[in-house]
Amino acid sequence: MYKKIILASKSPRRSELMRMAGFEFEIRSKDVPEDHPADTRAEDIPLFLAKKKASALLPEIKEDEVIIGADTIVILNGKIYEKPIDREDAINMISELCGHTHTVVTGVYIVSKAKELGFSEATKVTFNSLSPKEIAYYVDNYKPYDKAGAYACQEWIGAVAIRKFEGDYFNVVGLPINRVYQELKGF
Repeated sequence: MYKKIILASKSPRRSELMRMAGFEFEIRSKDVPEDHPADTRAEDIPLFLAKKKASALLPEIKEDEVIIGADTIVILNGKIYEKPIDREDAINMISELCGHTHTVVTGVYIVSKAKELGFSEATKVTFNSLSPKEIAYYVDNYKPYDKAGAYACQEWIGAVAIRKFEGDYFNVVGLPINRVYQELKGF
């Protein structure tokens, strides 16, 4: 059994979910470019990036340590929504998502010196329509600049705009923690 878990993510939401599941872990991450080959299918990008993030730490770990890397994107009609670059970008993203069903994909890569495992989870999220005033309110008050798709389902926008989830709610928060828990038990 592994004695030490390393979470290769600075995301406070992922840390919160790991603590919720009862894991003791250390946060360690390296700045790696979040680029990918141009021909990568949108659904495969999160796992590619999760592996990249976790693999950057692999040379530094001990035999009894395991790394968890993760990445999340939002996809609507083949268009990828990552983190917004500014207020205007965030407003545009949310405006495009409103009134539609999009897919949130999180890739997770778990690796140790002896073993590796990668998987992705997809959750469909249906948004109600929001007025430009409501979207501006959310962006100005919650500043969702570090969130894929420019929103967090556990905030105001989730309460008033998300009509339906199909799949793992926690995947939309940032980590399919149930699957991570189950995979780590067998890892």
